[in-house]
Amino acid sequence: MTKIQFQLSTKPSKQEKAAQGKCGFVPAVARWVIERSNAWMERCKILVKNFERTLTSATAKLNLCFIRLMIKRLADPS
Repeated sequence: MTKIQFQLSTKPSKQEKAAQGKCGFVPAVARWVIERSNAWMERCKILVKNFERTLTSATAKLNLCFIRLMIKRLADPS
């Protein structure tokens, strides 16, 4: 097993928000990327229910989901 260590992104203070001209909720940069990726994964029908017995097959399905997303974006002419 490998221990994963996360670094928490810093929250902007009220003074920093005021200097940037923002108020209220300001999403943290790193968290925003993770939440967006999770939303993309939830659209993939193969990942709706996880009945995989091994971690490698579950990881393979995640990789396929993201590969399909990348191919759709590369193929889209707009």
